[in-house]
Amino acid sequence: MHRSGGFTLFETLVGLALATTVAAMGGVRLTELLATARLATAARTLATTLRLARGRALATGTSVETRFDAPGHTYELRDGSGTIEVHGLPRGVLFAVLPARSRIVFGALGTADNGTITLAAGSRSRNVVVNQRGRVRFP
Repeated sequence: MHRSGGFTLFETLVGLALATTVAAMGGVRLTELLATARLATAARTLATTLRLARGRALATGTSVETRFDAPGHTYELRDGSGTIEVHGLPRGVLFAVLPARSRIVFGALGTADNGTITLAAGSRSRNVVVNQRGRVRFP
């Protein structure tokens, strides 16, 4: 039997199966990486919005609140005149735990009730914590 320099059908199918397996494994890792990045971005944006709410309360001498809408995957910054801005969570990121009454209110002196907002994406989660002094932490 004379063999040319090419591959047999069997060798080609085995190579294709291996390539598909490796690509699928890489796809799972890429999906996890994207979910982690979306979660970190969402937590950072939320922390920034809460800091903005506190700063606005201090600057205006009035209460400013951040309301959370878990089913709608959004949160909004509000003062006495109404909604200031609305933010949506990135695709795949959810509110896992919200503070009592689904809001955090910053008083005229920048103080707030303690509250922890937990965002989740898949099996990962990130907390944004507000203490009584109104300080926002994003550990």
